[in-house]
Amino acid sequence: MKKIVANPMELRDAIRCEKRNISITGGFAKMMQPLATEKEVDVEKLDLPTFVKLALDPTTMETLSTAYRVATKNGNAGVELEYVKI
Repeated sequence: MKKIVANPMELRDAIRCEKRNISITGGFAKMMQPLATEKEVDVEKLDLPTFVKLALDPTTMETLSTAYRVATKNGNAGVELEYVKI
């Protein structure tokens, strides 16, 4: 079952709970789109709101980049990032 997340706290919790499929949609997906293409991401250096930087700590981002594979979908509903656990 796919876990749909709409903010960084939900994403952090989904990663910690080791959900198999995580879908990011809406404005949060647009914000996260540049991060989806990077292997090494330093959240502190990015121009993101403070609450995003606090939720997406280095350990969470490392898990996301190493344990999940991402697919980007652009459709009528907007951008969707779908992460699938490897």
